[in-house]
Amino acid sequence: MPTAPLTVFYSPAYVVEGRMETVTKAKLVAKLIESGKAGEVRLQAPKLATRKELELIHDPEYVRRTFEETGAFLEVGPWSLPLLNSILASTGGMRDAVNEALRTGRSGSLSSGLHHARRRSGNGFCQFNGLALAALEALKKVKTVGILDLDAHAGGGTFDILGEDPRVYLADITVNSFDSWEPTNSARHFYHEVRDPQSYLGQVEDALHFLGPVDCLIYNAGMDTYEKAGGLKGITKDIIRKRERLVAEWARRRKIPHLFALAGGYKWGGLSLEQIAELHLETVQAFAQS
Repeated sequence: MPTAPLTVFYSPAYVVEGRMETVTKAKLVAKLIESGKAGEVRLQAPKLATRKELELIHDPEYVRRTFEETGAFLEVGPWSLPLLNSILASTGGMRDAVNEALRTGRSGSLSSGLHHARRRSGNGFCQFNGLALAALEALKKVKTVGILDLDAHAGGGTFDILGEDPRVYLADITVNSFDSWEPTNSARHFYHEVRDPQSYLGQVEDALHFLGPVDCLIYNAGMDTYEKAGGLKGITKDIIRKRERLVAEWARRRKIPHLFALAGGYKWGGLSLEQIAELHLETVQAFAQS
Protein backbone atom coordinates (compact mmCIF):
# COMPACT_ATOMS: atom_id res chain seq x y z
CA MET A 1 0.00 0.00 0.00
CA PRO A 2 1.27 3.52 -0.73
CA THR A 3 2.49 5.56 2.22
CA ALA A 4 1.90 9.02 0.78
CA PRO A 5 -1.58 10.55 0.44
CA LEU A 6 -3.00 10.96 -3.04
CA THR A 7 -2.87 14.56 -4.25
CA VAL A 8 -5.91 15.73 -6.21
CA PHE A 9 -5.98 19.17 -7.82
CA TYR A 10 -9.01 21.34 -7.21
CA SER A 11 -9.91 24.87 -6.19
CA PRO A 12 -13.22 26.75 -5.88
CA ALA A 13 -12.33 28.37 -9.21
CA TYR A 14 -13.33 25.09 -10.90
CA VAL A 15 -16.95 25.81 -9.98
CA VAL A 16 -19.44 28.17 -11.60
CA GLU A 17 -22.77 27.95 -9.81
CA GLY A 18 -25.88 27.72 -11.93
CA ARG A 19 -24.13 26.11 -14.88
CA MET A 20 -24.22 22.49 -15.97
CA GLU A 21 -22.52 19.54 -14.30
CA THR A 22 -19.18 20.04 -16.08
CA VAL A 23 -18.42 23.09 -13.92
CA THR A 24 -20.49 22.34 -10.80
CA LYS A 25 -19.97 18.73 -9.70
CA ALA A 26 -16.31 19.11 -8.68
CA LYS A 27 -17.43 21.04 -5.60
CA LEU A 28 -19.42 18.06 -4.33
CA VAL A 29 -16.63 15.60 -5.11
CA ALA A 30 -14.24 17.85 -3.19
CA LYS A 31 -16.59 17.85 -0.19
CA LEU A 32 -16.67 14.05 -0.20
CA ILE A 33 -12.88 13.98 -0.29
CA GLU A 34 -12.67 16.46 2.58
CA SER A 35 -15.04 14.27 4.60
CA GLY A 36 -12.52 11.43 4.39
CA LYS A 37 -14.66 9.12 2.28
CA ALA A 38 -11.92 8.64 -0.31
CA GLY A 39 -9.22 7.76 2.18
CA GLU A 40 -5.87 9.54 2.43
CA VAL A 41 -6.35 12.30 -0.13
CA ARG A 42 -5.28 15.93 -0.06
CA LEU A 43 -6.67 18.68 -2.27
CA GLN A 44 -4.33 21.21 -3.83
CA ALA A 45 -5.11 24.28 -5.91
CA PRO A 46 -3.51 24.31 -9.39
CA LYS A 47 -2.04 27.19 -11.32
CA LEU A 48 -4.25 28.47 -14.12
CA ALA A 49 -3.35 27.38 -17.63
CA THR A 50 -1.81 30.24 -19.60
CA ARG A 51 -2.51 31.42 -23.14
CA LYS A 52 1.01 30.34 -24.11
CA GLU A 53 0.33 26.81 -22.87
CA LEU A 54 -3.02 26.65 -24.62
CA GLU A 55 -1.37 27.63 -27.90
CA LEU A 56 0.70 24.44 -27.66
CA ILE A 57 -2.47 22.41 -28.22
CA HIS A 58 -4.87 24.85 -29.89
CA ASP A 59 -4.74 27.23 -32.83
CA PRO A 60 -3.63 30.67 -31.55
CA GLU A 61 -6.55 32.38 -33.27
CA TYR A 62 -9.01 30.09 -31.50
CA VAL A 63 -7.34 30.84 -28.16
CA ARG A 64 -7.49 34.57 -28.88
CA ARG A 65 -11.19 34.45 -29.70
CA THR A 66 -11.91 32.55 -26.51
CA PHE A 67 -10.16 35.14 -24.38
CA GLU A 68 -11.24 38.27 -26.20
CA GLU A 69 -14.66 37.66 -27.70
CA THR A 70 -18.04 36.80 -26.20
CA GLY A 71 -19.71 33.56 -27.16
CA ALA A 72 -21.86 30.70 -25.94
CA PHE A 73 -20.57 27.72 -23.99
CA LEU A 74 -22.38 25.18 -21.82
CA GLU A 75 -25.48 27.39 -21.79
CA VAL A 76 -26.68 30.15 -24.07
CA GLY A 77 -25.15 33.41 -22.96
CA PRO A 78 -21.91 35.38 -22.97
CA TRP A 79 -18.62 34.39 -21.52
CA SER A 80 -17.98 35.50 -17.98
CA LEU A 81 -14.72 35.84 -16.11
CA PRO A 82 -15.70 33.11 -13.58
CA LEU A 83 -16.45 30.70 -16.42
CA LEU A 84 -13.18 31.40 -18.20
CA ASN A 85 -11.26 31.07 -14.93
CA SER A 86 -13.03 27.78 -14.25
CA ILE A 87 -11.86 26.36 -17.57
CA LEU A 88 -8.32 27.68 -17.08
CA ALA A 89 -8.17 26.22 -13.56
CA SER A 90 -9.48 22.84 -14.69
CA THR A 91 -7.04 22.75 -17.61
CA GLY A 92 -4.16 23.84 -15.39
CA GLY A 93 -5.13 21.12 -12.94
CA MET A 94 -4.34 18.50 -15.54
CA ARG A 95 -0.90 19.98 -16.18
CA ASP A 96 -0.14 20.07 -12.45
CA ALA A 97 -1.53 16.56 -11.95
CA VAL A 98 0.91 15.19 -14.52
CA ASN A 99 3.88 16.70 -12.74
CA GLU A 100 2.63 15.39 -9.40
CA ALA A 101 2.18 11.90 -10.84
CA LEU A 102 5.65 11.95 -12.34
CA ARG A 103 7.00 12.97 -8.94
CA THR A 104 5.02 10.66 -6.65
CA GLY A 105 3.50 7.98 -8.88
CA ARG A 106 -0.16 9.01 -8.99
CA SER A 107 -2.49 11.98 -8.80
CA GLY A 108 -5.71 13.39 -10.17
CA SER A 109 -7.66 16.52 -10.96
CA LEU A 110 -11.38 17.17 -10.53
CA SER A 111 -11.43 18.36 -14.15
CA SER A 112 -14.19 17.83 -16.69
CA GLY A 113 -14.94 19.13 -20.16
CA LEU A 114 -11.72 18.15 -21.93
CA HIS A 115 -11.70 15.48 -24.62
CA HIS A 116 -14.06 16.91 -27.27
CA ALA A 117 -12.09 20.16 -27.67
CA ARG A 118 -10.26 20.23 -31.00
CA ARG A 119 -7.28 22.20 -32.19
CA ARG A 120 -9.42 24.96 -33.71
CA SER A 121 -12.72 24.71 -31.85
CA GLY A 122 -14.58 23.63 -28.77
CA ASN A 123 -17.18 20.87 -28.88
CA GLY A 124 -19.55 18.97 -26.60
CA PHE A 125 -19.15 21.15 -23.46
CA CYS A 126 -15.35 21.09 -23.87
CA GLN A 127 -13.43 24.31 -24.59
CA PHE A 128 -9.77 23.44 -24.02
CA ASN A 129 -8.29 19.95 -24.11
CA GLY A 130 -6.57 19.44 -20.78
CA LEU A 131 -5.78 15.82 -21.68
CA ALA A 132 -3.67 17.01 -24.60
CA LEU A 133 -1.92 19.62 -22.47
CA ALA A 134 -1.20 16.98 -19.82
CA ALA A 135 0.24 14.63 -22.43
CA LEU A 136 2.62 17.26 -23.79
CA GLU A 137 3.67 18.14 -20.25
CA ALA A 138 4.42 14.48 -19.50
CA LEU A 139 6.44 14.15 -22.69
CA LYS A 140 8.93 16.67 -21.36
CA LYS A 141 10.09 13.88 -19.01
CA VAL A 142 8.99 10.54 -20.50
CA LYS A 143 9.25 9.02 -23.97
CA THR A 144 5.67 7.80 -24.40
CA VAL A 145 2.31 8.62 -22.86
CA GLY A 146 -1.02 6.83 -23.01
CA ILE A 147 -4.50 8.37 -22.78
CA LEU A 148 -7.19 5.94 -21.68
CA ASP A 149 -10.60 7.43 -22.38
CA LEU A 150 -13.51 5.60 -20.72
CA ASP A 151 -16.05 8.36 -21.02
CA ALA A 152 -19.37 7.32 -22.60
CA HIS A 153 -18.43 9.40 -25.64
CA ALA A 154 -15.32 9.29 -27.77
CA GLY A 155 -12.50 11.79 -27.47
CA GLY A 156 -12.47 13.07 -31.02
CA GLY A 157 -10.79 16.27 -29.93
CA THR A 158 -7.88 14.43 -28.35
CA PHE A 159 -7.41 12.46 -31.56
CA ASP A 160 -7.55 15.67 -33.61
CA ILE A 161 -4.75 17.23 -31.55
CA LEU A 162 -2.51 14.25 -30.74
CA GLY A 163 -3.43 11.48 -33.17
CA GLU A 164 -0.39 12.00 -35.36
CA ASP A 165 2.12 12.32 -32.51
CA PRO A 166 4.23 9.12 -32.54
CA ARG A 167 4.84 9.43 -28.79
CA VAL A 168 1.14 9.28 -27.85
CA TYR A 169 -1.00 6.13 -27.55
CA LEU A 170 -4.78 6.58 -27.56
CA ALA A 171 -7.20 3.95 -26.20
CA ASP A 172 -10.88 4.90 -26.36
CA ILE A 173 -13.74 2.65 -25.19
CA THR A 174 -17.17 4.21 -25.70
CA VAL A 175 -20.82 3.26 -25.30
CA ASN A 176 -22.11 6.02 -27.57
CA SER A 177 -21.25 7.09 -31.12
CA PHE A 178 -20.91 10.81 -30.34
CA ASP A 179 -17.57 12.26 -31.48
CA SER A 180 -16.28 8.97 -32.83
CA TRP A 181 -12.94 8.86 -34.63
CA GLU A 182 -11.20 6.45 -36.98
CA PRO A 183 -7.81 4.99 -35.98
CA THR A 184 -5.06 5.75 -38.47
CA ASN A 185 -2.24 3.84 -36.76
CA SER A 186 -2.92 0.33 -35.46
CA ALA A 187 0.15 0.45 -33.23
CA ARG A 188 -0.95 3.59 -31.36
CA HIS A 189 -4.73 3.83 -31.76
CA PHE A 190 -7.31 1.58 -30.08
CA TYR A 191 -10.99 2.39 -30.51
CA HIS A 192 -14.07 0.33 -29.69
CA GLU A 193 -17.76 1.09 -29.13
CA VAL A 194 -19.31 -1.36 -26.66
CA ARG A 195 -22.87 -2.51 -27.28
CA ASP A 196 -22.97 -5.51 -24.92
CA PRO A 197 -22.41 -4.53 -21.26
CA GLN A 198 -21.12 -8.02 -20.50
CA SER A 199 -18.12 -7.35 -22.72
CA TYR A 200 -17.31 -3.94 -21.25
CA LEU A 201 -14.70 -4.88 -18.65
CA GLY A 202 -13.06 -7.23 -21.14
CA GLN A 203 -12.70 -4.35 -23.58
CA VAL A 204 -11.17 -2.21 -20.84
CA GLU A 205 -8.66 -4.98 -20.18
CA ASP A 206 -7.86 -5.11 -23.91
CA ALA A 207 -7.32 -1.35 -23.93
CA LEU A 208 -4.96 -1.56 -20.98
CA HIS A 209 -3.03 -4.38 -22.65
CA PHE A 210 -2.74 -2.18 -25.74
CA LEU A 211 -1.27 0.61 -23.59
CA GLY A 212 1.47 -1.67 -22.30
CA PRO A 213 4.37 0.28 -23.91
CA VAL A 214 3.55 3.65 -22.33
CA ASP A 215 5.60 5.39 -19.64
CA CYS A 216 2.73 7.43 -18.16
CA LEU A 217 -1.05 6.93 -18.09
CA ILE A 218 -3.63 9.73 -18.30
CA TYR A 219 -7.11 8.42 -17.49
CA ASN A 220 -10.32 10.17 -18.53
CA ALA A 221 -12.70 8.48 -16.08
CA GLY A 222 -16.21 9.20 -17.32
CA MET A 223 -19.18 8.14 -15.20
CA ASP A 224 -21.68 8.71 -18.00
CA THR A 225 -21.15 5.08 -19.00
CA TYR A 226 -23.25 4.07 -15.96
CA GLU A 227 -26.72 2.88 -16.96
CA LYS A 228 -28.54 5.37 -14.72
CA ALA A 229 -26.40 8.31 -15.79
CA GLY A 230 -27.39 8.14 -19.45
CA GLY A 231 -24.99 5.31 -20.30
CA LEU A 232 -25.43 1.73 -21.48
CA LYS A 233 -28.10 -0.41 -19.83
CA GLY A 234 -26.37 -3.18 -17.93
CA ILE A 235 -23.32 -1.17 -16.87
CA THR A 236 -23.94 -1.16 -13.14
CA LYS A 237 -22.25 0.53 -10.21
CA ASP A 238 -20.42 -2.73 -9.55
CA ILE A 239 -18.99 -2.70 -13.07
CA ILE A 240 -17.95 0.94 -12.65
CA ARG A 241 -16.25 0.11 -9.33
CA LYS A 242 -14.42 -2.85 -10.86
CA ARG A 243 -13.36 -0.69 -13.82
CA GLU A 244 -11.76 1.94 -11.59
CA ARG A 245 -9.87 -0.66 -9.59
CA LEU A 246 -8.78 -2.41 -12.77
CA VAL A 247 -7.23 0.77 -14.18
CA ALA A 248 -5.53 1.88 -10.96
CA GLU A 249 -4.15 -1.58 -10.16
CA TRP A 250 -2.87 -2.03 -13.71
CA ALA A 251 -0.83 1.17 -13.45
CA ARG A 252 0.39 0.31 -9.96
CA ARG A 253 1.56 -3.16 -11.01
CA ARG A 254 3.45 -1.67 -13.95
CA LYS A 255 4.89 1.04 -11.70
CA ILE A 256 4.09 3.82 -14.13
CA PRO A 257 2.90 7.31 -13.16
CA HIS A 258 -0.88 7.59 -13.48
CA LEU A 259 -3.43 10.37 -13.10
CA PHE A 260 -7.14 10.86 -13.65
CA ALA A 261 -9.68 13.46 -14.72
CA LEU A 262 -13.36 13.22 -13.77
CA ALA A 263 -14.69 13.49 -17.34
CA GLY A 264 -18.42 12.99 -18.02
CA GLY A 265 -21.13 12.54 -15.42
CA TYR A 266 -24.56 14.06 -15.87
CA LYS A 267 -28.07 14.05 -14.47
CA TRP A 268 -29.56 12.98 -17.81
CA GLY A 269 -30.61 9.57 -16.44
CA GLY A 270 -32.39 11.04 -13.43
CA LEU A 271 -29.56 11.02 -10.88
CA SER A 272 -28.94 13.94 -8.54
CA LEU A 273 -25.67 15.86 -8.64
CA GLU A 274 -24.85 14.29 -5.27
CA GLN A 275 -25.25 10.82 -6.76
CA ILE A 276 -23.02 11.76 -9.68
CA ALA A 277 -20.37 12.96 -7.21
CA GLU A 278 -20.57 9.63 -5.37
CA LEU A 279 -19.86 7.85 -8.65
CA HIS A 280 -16.80 10.00 -9.30
CA LEU A 281 -15.59 9.21 -5.81
CA GLU A 282 -15.03 5.62 -6.98
CA THR A 283 -12.15 6.87 -9.13
CA VAL A 284 -10.59 8.83 -6.30
CA GLN A 285 -10.84 5.89 -3.93
CA ALA A 286 -9.26 3.49 -6.43
CA PHE A 287 -6.32 5.83 -7.07
CA ALA A 288 -5.89 6.56 -3.36
CA GLN A 289 -5.43 2.82 -2.82
CA SER A 290 -3.17 2.21 -5.82
